[in-house]
Amino acid sequence: MIKNVCYGLCAIILLVMGCDQKQIYTISGTWENGNGKVVYLKKEIGEKQFQIIDSAVVKDNLFKMTGDIPQVEKYLLALEKNEQEILLDGEPIEVVATQMTNKNGEKIDAYKVTIKGSHEQEIFRTARDLSLGKSMMGLAGMFAMVQVKDDSVKLDSTYRAVEMMKKAVDERIKNFVDSNNNSLAITYVIGDFIAREYPFEDVERYYNNLTPEVKASYPGQLLKEKMTSLRSINVGGIAPDIDLVAPDGKHVKLSSLRGKYVLLDFWASWCGPCLAEVPNVKAVYEQYKDKGFEIYGVSLDDKKDAWVNAIEKHDLPWIHVSSLKGWECPVAKIYNVTGIPKMYLLDKEGRIVAMDLRGEALKEKVASFFN
Repeated sequence: MIKNVCYGLCAIILLVMGCDQKQIYTISGTWENGNGKVVYLKKEIGEKQFQIIDSAVVKDNLFKMTGDIPQVEKYLLALEKNEQEILLDGEPIEVVATQMTNKNGEKIDAYKVTIKGSHEQEIFRTARDLSLGKSMMGLAGMFAMVQVKDDSVKLDSTYRAVEMMKKAVDERIKNFVDSNNNSLAITYVIGDFIAREYPFEDVERYYNNLTPEVKASYPGQLLKEKMTSLRSINVGGIAPDIDLVAPDGKHVKLSSLRGKYVLLDFWASWCGPCLAEVPNVKAVYEQYKDKGFEIYGVSLDDKKDAWVNAIEKHDLPWIHVSSLKGWECPVAKIYNVTGIPKMYLLDKEGRIVAMDLRGEALKEKVASFFN
């Protein structure tokens, strides 16, 4: 019995080690009319920074790369402007790049790229399609509601239809992730897609459902590290400090407000939903500003005039800061802000106690601090 247990443990250890041992990769393919062009294999080493790992020049419309990497990991395969994620796991990757045509049937300088490989690679492809589908459905839903915004009956029925479609897409994504909990590729799906589109509770649940082997792998460890940083920007975490510049050029730290209850508000002058919430936020601020409540607004504007003019036009009397880098704002990236308005309520110690409250829900929560 003991011997069998030992053999079982050894098998698991070897399996886990095997996931992260050196991998030999082979990437080959055809590129229609691609002679002389270069295919690149890249690895992300920082925010929008990539290291070229390998390359191949296309000859007779064919190319091939082979080499080794330290462990199973995600890379980027670039054929000019067409870049796709791949998971190098020791299985051969086959690429087909077909030149596209315009409506007149004439060849244009653009290519459709199809990648085939292991089951892990197929998971990457399916996840990309699901992500694109969710984004397109969201845009279509917004467009549909804009078209009927002046008809309350049609608006209500359109809203309900959009919500049903969202629920169906979410359920499909949930089933896809749940059914691939023994996949290394799914760790990147959870970290790059689920963490961006869904609440942290979902990310945590999907991670907990992963098999022990996947959790112990290199991609699994990367996901665990990402979850640690995500936990700090969700309810119960201490909000990461922010040090940005106010309109007068002075730096204002979020941590300088310790001892007060704080509404951390990501917004922008061009954000309609943000400005629509202003009357409610102003009412809360006026009622509690003298009792120990403050608002720390982080603008995702990239032009100072637009930012400052919006503050003055809408009479926003609280603390305002910005990097003036738009969506490239480093603070927005730390807080995983992918849409605005994005709001966090912090207690006196800087701990996040609530997120994304609006209207009466925001009023009631802030009131609970002082009653």
